Amino acid sequence: RPPTGRVRKLSKSVTVKFSKPSYEALRLRARKANRKLAEYIRESALNGEVVSGHNAETIAIAKNLIGMANNLNQLTKLSHQRGFHETHVYVVDLLRRLKSILGEYRQASPKSKPCGIGRKEDAT
Repeated sequence: RPPTGRVRKLSKSVTVKFSKPSYEALRLRARKANRKLAEYIRESALNGEVVSGHNAETIAIAKNLIGMANNLNQLTKLSHQRGFHETHVYVVDLLRRLKSILGEYRQASPKSKPCGIGRKEDAT
């Protein structure tokens, strides 16, 4: 058997943990692809696409929305206790702010695009 080249020799390892159902799903996929599990995971990691997470701006907007959702719940409870006529102004103001924040979120986060990490062209 000829010796493997320096580029193809696998010398680094990474430990990854899976739940039992995820592990079984991976084993099944590897078997269907007629690959060993390690080969299947390696190829998936190198050739797969990674979807980028949210940036700081969208996280801040989401936190703001969470706070407003809490306010809306409190206003709903108060409306049930005292009647909507007493909380009407607060509810309308909160809904206006929610609409504004949702508009900001839509502008800040156009459809998330996958970023190509570790594609075949990069691995030599």
